[in-house]
Amino acid sequence: MRITQITELPKDSTTLLEGGSEKMTTMPLDELVIGLVSSVGTNLEAITAKFKERLSLYKFECIEVRVSKDVIIPFTEKKEYSTDYQRIDDLMTKGNWLRKESGCNYILALGAMAKINEIRASIQHSTLNKKGIAYVISSIKHPEEVYKLREVYGAGFLLFGVFSDEQRRLDNLTINKGIPEKDARKLIFRDEDEGAGHGQHTRDSFHLADFFLSQDGRDDKLNNDIKRAFDLLFGNPFITPTFDEFAMYMAFSSALRSADLSRQVGAVLAKNYAIMSTGANDVPKFGGGLYWPQFNEAKGVYEDFPNGRDYVRGYDSNAKQKQQITDDILDKLPKSTRSKVAQVLKDSLIQDITEYGRVVHAEMEAILACARTQISTHDANIYCTTFPCHNCAKHIIAAGIKRVVYIEPYPKSKAYDFHSESISSEYSESGKVIFEPFIGIGPRVYFNLFSLVNGNGNKIKRKDSNGNVLVWSESNAMLRHKLQPVSYLEREEFSVSLFADIMGV
Repeated sequence: MRITQITELPKDSTTLLEGGSEKMTTMPLDELVIGLVSSVGTNLEAITAKFKERLSLYKFECIEVRVSKDVIIPFTEKKEYSTDYQRIDDLMTKGNWLRKESGCNYILALGAMAKINEIRASIQHSTLNKKGIAYVISSIKHPEEVYKLREVYGAGFLLFGVFSDEQRRLDNLTINKGIPEKDARKLIFRDEDEGAGHGQHTRDSFHLADFFLSQDGRDDKLNNDIKRAFDLLFGNPFITPTFDEFAMYMAFSSALRSADLSRQVGAVLAKNYAIMSTGANDVPKFGGGLYWPQFNEAKGVYEDFPNGRDYVRGYDSNAKQKQQITDDILDKLPKSTRSKVAQVLKDSLIQDITEYGRVVHAEMEAILACARTQISTHDANIYCTTFPCHNCAKHIIAAGIKRVVYIEPYPKSKAYDFHSESISSEYSESGKVIFEPFIGIGPRVYFNLFSLVNGNGNKIKRKDSNGNVLVWSESNAMLRHKLQPVSYLEREEFSVSLFADIMGV
């Protein structure tokens, strides 16, 4: 048997085997696909301009793909608009129509990919004089668009969530675009979350972001956040997590232990740069805390407590109770009016009731965990993967917590309405709990960007063989994760042939 020295699978180029002979296909430029998700009224043109400026330092060309101009308009009826309100509202409607008519909620993502494919084919690499190309898709409005882009581009697709508070977005729409305030508010409400599956779902898309930026008027801070994000993407080994990033990653990790039937939520309480407790949304158990699966020695299996968690019981108690309330109201009405009233109730605020759930919310469990271990929550920070509901908000206030950091961009709960005297989003308002959006490197990419040995085996070095610190600079930086123009089947075929060659079989 002949065994030859093993060679590593190609990473920066693609080697394919066709009919037993090797064919080298080298991609001349690295590529990166960036998506932007934000609420209507956010100035994404300014964000894209900053991306272009920053990417040029890494010798990357930045090309924008605008979903409205490059996808929606070419495939829908041409129309002249007399106002920006008409234009934005009509483009939203046309985007919804394309999703509905195609039966595909990620149709706009497919259109963006088609545009990227068209641009790539037209680029003369020899005259570009760049190391790579970054395509910036502006903007994404549906979670299924995110899923499809990640399916196609994998780690080569990165989503930036750009937060801008409602007043700033309202000012941009009214002052800079001349839209009457009433119409501007209509756009903001519509963009947040349309009921139809084919509509705008910015809120559901935003929390899927890999990076979170804030457009709050602090331009120096925004520039530095963008620099930090791209430096990490291009392998700077000396950037480590902020405490906010670490705590939010822990909250995200805590959420994954939840077996709730609706969604997974996590929370972390911290003080003086130390984690005090974690919490997830799940059913409480006797003796304190939440249910965990346990190993049954007699059966030799892991299992949950009988009749404990909701999935074991087989139903969501909150959903069941809401239906009982609705049925009770309908039973008291004449039969002739029930169908009409049933539709009204389906679209009413009854659907927002959360009081009848058996689960302890993640924020509440984090607070209770401190109580069980006799740790004071006074002056602590709490990190939440979603904006706290009004019920959690009142306990956060009562616990003496001073700061709440959340990922979701929209305060869906009634927290601000019910406790306006005790909570605020403005640091200038002293004597109140500050609620602020999370800004920084998101939990999804935390491991791959901060680890010196990331998921695909690439090693990031900080020193040379003599122990001297290696110099890192933008001009010679390389992407941590490179897009590979090859499928796993092709790489598997190469691996099989490589194995046969090494083993002499």
